[in-house]
Amino acid sequence: MSRESSERSVVRRVRRDLAASSSLEEALTGRYEPLGVVGQGSFAKVFLARHILTGTKVAVKVLRKGAGATLSWVLSELDILKGLEHPHVVQLLEIVETPGTAYVVMEHMAGGQLGQHIPEVVGLWEDEARVLFGQVASAVGYCHAQGIAHRDVKAENVLLDAAGRAKLCDFGLACRFRAGEKLGLLCGTVAYWAPELHRREPYDGPAVDVWSLGVLLILMLTGSVPFTGASYEQAKEQVLQARYHLPFHLSDEAQSLVSWMLTLEPAHRPTLQQILGHPWLSQDGERCPSPPAELLPKRADTSILLAMLDLGYGLQETWVSVATRQFNQAMATYLLLGHQKTRGVGCQVRLQMPGWPQVGPCPSLCIPSNLTLGPRWGVSRPAMRSWPLSACEQQQQQQQQQQQQQPEELKPSGQVGSRRASLPAIMLCSLSASVPAPGPTAPLPGSSQALAPDPSSSSTAQPPAGSRTPGLTLVRRMATCPQDWLRTLQQTPAPRDPPGPAPTRDAHGAK
Repeated sequence: MSRESSERSVVRRVRRDLAASSSLEEALTGRYEPLGVVGQGSFAKVFLARHILTGTKVAVKVLRKGAGATLSWVLSELDILKGLEHPHVVQLLEIVETPGTAYVVMEHMAGGQLGQHIPEVVGLWEDEARVLFGQVASAVGYCHAQGIAHRDVKAENVLLDAAGRAKLCDFGLACRFRAGEKLGLLCGTVAYWAPELHRREPYDGPAVDVWSLGVLLILMLTGSVPFTGASYEQAKEQVLQARYHLPFHLSDEAQSLVSWMLTLEPAHRPTLQQILGHPWLSQDGERCPSPPAELLPKRADTSILLAMLDLGYGLQETWVSVATRQFNQAMATYLLLGHQKTRGVGCQVRLQMPGWPQVGPCPSLCIPSNLTLGPRWGVSRPAMRSWPLSACEQQQQQQQQQQQQQPEELKPSGQVGSRRASLPAIMLCSLSASVPAPGPTAPLPGSSQALAPDPSSSSTAQPPAGSRTPGLTLVRRMATCPQDWLRTLQQTPAPRDPPGPAPTRDAHGAK
């Protein structure tokens, strides 16, 4: 009979998991692919999923929105998660809310819980425990600096990533506090309770977290929690008397830190800043370095934005989502691509997903040598014109038409056909004032008039005082308007060579 009941319970659990998975798939369809259930608590269930666009695994925490206190707890946890940003706190990626459920998408910690890596009876090596405990302590200290008490620090709420770094998670019991404020809610895990919780007294949130950190450190160093008993009363008596055992092989610095954190009087316990400065957490006499407290970038990553542009996201939309911490789909994709880039994977995206717009490669700006221009439009002509032709442009157009009517043998060498393309745009250097004035000019080919040279000027004459250098005037006025630019070109004398031999002159300038 017991076997049948156990089988029924297993079937019911599988059906619940399938129902939850189907609801998860409906809510996050097209974005995440559910892979299975990885954890379950009293108020939430955690699924393993895959981000479809990047192929990255994520953890999805499903919070059921109830009524009254349950709803307030869910909203409080979401508010706290949105404000956390620390390298040793599990990264929040996206929040998807429905009328009855909140789906909290977080980074997946491939290493699992910290307790799974602590050997029983013997615990971790002291050097290993020092590194991991320092990371957890820095995360708790960051929360206290933000006015947040975790109230459930334990080995099950410390996760390891693929590189073995520890990160604090599960802020379901966390709350905000003010300096000197006493809290009254009895919560947390009994094995990590501070004496004031056993006495049902109002307590200080940071002091309770410090006691829990002391219990966690003993677990890491010995492989078991310090306060155990056959019943709750026996464990409570051990806590109220601060009676625990430490192995003799532990260093004096480790034992002093444990005894300091497990002080019965809350006011005499160290702060997180004092814990991080303890000699046991120091290396070679230097204080344990604190990691940077900012994960979200202050400047956009161009490579990630270009990858998201290929996925169909707008550049401004993406960066605004990240900068304002909206925790939407665009922000989740940006952060996941950033994680891949940090690990050296690169921006791996799946561009063939159905339903997403595809953006082709950017066309090259280089003009090929075998480019065939149309009969009417050339590369040098704009697609649209918003101003009438000036006199200079009309004159140039007439010259081009006359050159097109000339026979092939009369055209300059290197010019084949009547179509032409302009050179690419280049920067014009500012001409110095010592540039000599242009000399006499010859008549333009195909024109009936020629610019007469000034008889008072020569090839070495300087411009009169107070006059403007044509080159400087050209550079200044090019930045104003195309009409002014063309007018300046018309007014500036430019020497041109005729297609035929130029007339010879003697030393006195006579032909």
